[in-house]
Amino acid sequence: MTTELGLFEAANGHLSLECGGLPESYWQSIVEFLEKGKGFSRSGKTVIGAGEMIHQDFVAEKFSLASGWDNWSGHYLLAKSKEGDQFLHQLYERLNNNAA
Repeated sequence: MTTELGLFEAANGHLSLECGGLPESYWQSIVEFLEKGKGFSRSGKTVIGAGEMIHQDFVAEKFSLASGWDNWSGHYLLAKSKEGDQFLHQLYERLNNNAA
């Protein structure tokens, strides 16, 4: 697992924003930005498995993002549509620009 933020194409053909080994506080700042800054709500149940966790989805008006944590990706957001891909790309650029 890398300690850097990454943007990758996932098995579903859409983008996945992965936090790798970044601290839990980094993930929490993303969650706060999505909920308070972008108005996402949460939907679904948290499911815990061996070496992985599925979080509630982040739901916006026109798209939603799956989220979770696993041993390989760390915390992640997963797009399920073109709109989600565009949003994750913009979020990735924003987060990288803030880190510089």
